[in-house]
Amino acid sequence: MKEKKIDAERAIQMIALREGKSVKYIRDHIKIAMLAGMCNPDPAVQERWKKIPCKGEVPTPEEVITYIATHVDAGINPFEL
Repeated sequence: MKEKKIDAERAIQMIALREGKSVKYIRDHIKIAMLAGMCNPDPAVQERWKKIPCKGEVPTPEEVITYIATHVDAGINPFEL
């Protein structure tokens, strides 16, 4: 099966266009949602966040989108791993 490339930046741009907001606005709100999730003290939630590959200390919105989309594309629920 050929792996499909996920273009997370384009996804953010499409959401911004659809919602009539700036790309910065969409990215900032994704970051806020991510921080809320990463601050969850539940150990199971913390483990899920640690599974997201990232280049820095915390994943970028693009890294999270790519991780989720890749799993969903493969028919895997990334929140049940």
